[in-house]
Amino acid sequence: MNGNDFAFDSRLDTAFLDLLYEGDREHAARVFDQFLKGIHMQIKEVDDEFASGNTELFRRKVHMIKPIFSFVGLTGLTGKAEIIEKKCNQVSMITDMTDLYKDFRSNIVEYIPIIETELLKLKV
Repeated sequence: MNGNDFAFDSRLDTAFLDLLYEGDREHAARVFDQFLKGIHMQIKEVDDEFASGNTELFRRKVHMIKPIFSFVGLTGLTGKAEIIEKKCNQVSMITDMTDLYKDFRSNIVEYIPIIETELLKLKV
């Protein structure tokens, strides 16, 4: 970001974030805060749909959360969500995606502390 020499964590898509927020730390902080307030419930909802075994409902939940990852610089997770969405239309049983989903979910959990730290930095 241009203003105040702020730099996002290099594990995030910094080029995308710089372009998206254009130095507006306050806006970025609001978005990061909203992400953190909702992500645990959203993960639970996706988990519940995966556990239900209904591939279409699972696909819809993944589709709904897909864009939020990019807004906090997790464009790689946006891409993984897209892969999961496509795979839902190709498999006969949801269990065929267990490894793919576990990897996606663990990546989300792995990045939450990074987003929390970035939010604290944005608020300074």
